[in-house]
Amino acid sequence: MVPFAETGQAAEKDSAIFIEIYGFVPSLFLAQGALATSEYDLINTIILRGAALARADKHAILSAVAAAHGNRYVFALHKRKEGGLTNPALAEFGQKLARSGPCVSKHDVDLLSAIGLNDRAILELVATAALGNMLCALADALNPSLDPELTSEPPPRLGPRNHLWNPNFGPYLQSEASIPTELASLLRDQYGFIPALFRSQALWPELVGAETKALELIVFNEDHLTRVQKESILLAVSAANLNTYGVALHRQVLSVLGESTDISDGIVDGLSSSCLRANDKALLTQILRFRGSDVGRFDSTGLIESGFSQQQILEGIVTTGLGAFFDTLQFGLGTPPDFPPRRVFSEKDLYPGGRDARLTFDAAVRPDPDADLVARVQAGETEAFEELVRRHMRRIFGILNGLFDNYDEAHEAAQEVFVKAFEHIGSFQGRSKFSTWLTSIAVNTGTEFLRQRKPMIPLDEAREEDFRPRRVMSWDEDPEMLFAAGQMKTLVRDAVLRLPQKYRVAVLLRDINQLSTEDAADALGLSVPALKARILRARLMLRESLAAHFLPSEKKNA
Repeated sequence: MVPFAETGQAAEKDSAIFIEIYGFVPSLFLAQGALATSEYDLINTIILRGAALARADKHAILSAVAAAHGNRYVFALHKRKEGGLTNPALAEFGQKLARSGPCVSKHDVDLLSAIGLNDRAILELVATAALGNMLCALADALNPSLDPELTSEPPPRLGPRNHLWNPNFGPYLQSEASIPTELASLLRDQYGFIPALFRSQALWPELVGAETKALELIVFNEDHLTRVQKESILLAVSAANLNTYGVALHRQVLSVLGESTDISDGIVDGLSSSCLRANDKALLTQILRFRGSDVGRFDSTGLIESGFSQQQILEGIVTTGLGAFFDTLQFGLGTPPDFPPRRVFSEKDLYPGGRDARLTFDAAVRPDPDADLVARVQAGETEAFEELVRRHMRRIFGILNGLFDNYDEAHEAAQEVFVKAFEHIGSFQGRSKFSTWLTSIAVNTGTEFLRQRKPMIPLDEAREEDFRPRRVMSWDEDPEMLFAAGQMKTLVRDAVLRLPQKYRVAVLLRDINQLSTEDAADALGLSVPALKARILRARLMLRESLAAHFLPSEKKNA
């Protein structure tokens, strides 16, 4: 067994539940020490408190999932001689969900309904299979010794998979319910919204509560690993499982947490080409070993050499188990993504071109062209900073001049931006491109300059939160026929300067300075969807402001 918790003591209440279920406290949980508490409520809720399926059925489903993975420990833990399955279809569904989650479809769920399972029973079946996948992931990494109370009977070998890829989302269950207010509030605090995966389980609020508690104990706190590191693990696990929903969700969370989209995309695309920091890449590489083709070869030695503590490694393992749990839930429930995903997995991802091939991504990871110069400056070669100034002065000045419409103020602010960048370049860690980091400093510096100004009257500032576009009909095809180029430029510039500041900055970065959506979002500390929403509102406000000049006379009077 991996020598993590030194066969620690489980909490008294945890021990009582484990003893009630298994007759003893399994070494799988002892190996996790206090972190096993994160699994206590899940196991208690699914195995003991769920009443839609018989307890013997759940043990049979869990042993079937273990057989699907060839996991001797979990198979022995749940193999029961007393009783048997009320219907073999339950174990068959559990095994398909465990082995081929992306192939589970509404047709499979409809077959369960046809044999008499209602939506609550189907949810219980899916959660049981998800629990089995989580336990197998933990056992693969921790490699616990077989407890004396268990027999060493190997799991049966299963035949080849012959499942067809399911390209469609659900939801598969039709019953509707609401998540309790307290849980809904906690999820909103952590995600900014209630992810659909939790709403799709509202029929069983106790399960949502157990999941939320596990997330609070492991993912949301930062006792050992950071939230960014744990969301990166969840993203890597979802990518390895070909789970479109999970990749979309965790990529969004990482963006909100300030992680570069290049890094998130690199995790999905393949770690060999990722711009992750070396120790984080080592962590994810090991994580993928016991969630991918190298099952059973997880080795903590390299992670310890990379500077991770045993508690950090253990927390990474438990996070991975939770990732397996939630991905399995989504496959079984067919939960559609919360927003349009950038990466949609398909059947071709099941068969990568070579042994080392990983999942592909539409956008290639973009190297930072300033990385070498930044490294030289951080090493004490201050002359290299002059080249960074030459490269970026014109763009930074353009952003500030667009904010101020005052050459002297823009020049003064640009000088301050580069002074601040030089003073703090030692703390720049490369989580985003240097140009994005510099743009962020420029935006903050410009904002501070504007605060010291006498305020001007902005476009619709008094009602900008309640803004609803009215005059959004098409302008004439050729507005140049009405205005000379110089006049038109002045009109647009004045309209941009009258935008409320948060919209003005977004337009300057994205539309005028032509930053990519991802870079502009990073510079402003926004998620990509939030930036797009801000740009859309700014364009509508500009369109309405300028409509009087560009609409033909008959449309002005409409």
